Amino acid sequence: MKTILVPLDLTAAAEPTLAYANKLAVRWPAEVVLLHCLPGASADAPATLAAEEQRLRSLVERLRYQQLTRQDGRRIRYRYRVLAGTLPEHVQAEAVRCAADLVVMSLEHIDCCHQATPSTHAASVAEGLACPVLVVPPGRRSLPRRVVFSAEFGLLDKSVLRRLSGLAGAFPAPLELVQFYAPLDRPQRRPLKQALTAAATQLAWAAPVTQHLVEDESRLEGVDEFCAREHADLLIIAPTNAGQLVEYFASCYAKTRAYHTQIPVLMLRALGYNAAKEACCARCAQHPEPQQAASVRSVYHTIPWV
Repeated sequence: MKTILVPLDLTAAAEPTLAYANKLAVRWPAEVVLLHCLPGASADAPATLAAEEQRLRSLVERLRYQQLTRQDGRRIRYRYRVLAGTLPEHVQAEAVRCAADLVVMSLEHIDCCHQATPSTHAASVAEGLACPVLVVPPGRRSLPRRVVFSAEFGLLDKSVLRRLSGLAGAFPAPLELVQFYAPLDRPQRRPLKQALTAAATQLAWAAPVTQHLVEDESRLEGVDEFCAREHADLLIIAPTNAGQLVEYFASCYAKTRAYHTQIPVLMLRALGYNAAKEACCARCAQHPEPQQAASVRSVYHTIPWV
């Protein structure tokens, strides 16, 4: 049986995440493992952990039937894991322990100019996980009816495509494969098209798969425009480095209500992923990290933004 691991913090922001995971669990179908971590709690305080587990169970039972029919709600199987410590301390081990096929997390925007990504953020969590990570933004939403997969298909290995094929049952919708290239890369159109076609043939996807080779100077802005034009409600990415991964969740895009911040984003860990953070946007490139920063907050507020 397939397994979905859902880290929750018992805040209102966690409710859309669990509601979306419930719908996936019914469609796939899959078992849902709820992971709740208590920073500062002691592992030898069973009363505290038991009380938090009861709060978690109450939230789950309330949402089980909120957006699902009673029959569908009863079909979902839950397991509960309440642990003392932080999410980064446990999520990797828990994903291995329950053999998670997918991790579903809530959306949190970050300032990409900070010297480090918060360790609890989905971008940081995804770096340590082999399984795909699905980031769900706030709000009530249905399961996707149109899916866009944007990647550097010439650099993708077969394991990424196999993992995506394993999720076809959870997202039985038409899939749009899109490869962006800059105007200077026009001479490379033929090999890019060949890589795109090879990826399409290796994907085991029941719904129709369409290929697109699109010229755009800005990859992420091109993704936004393409997703908006296609009315996509799920974006799949396979970033090759930490800078690309963090870029999708930067607060500068949230403030402008960029299209990709309004829909779920599924992250696939590519082989050869570079954990070194590169400049993810123009303003980050203009203000590189200092070699030694005593205070991230003080450095950030002294930068003369123009």
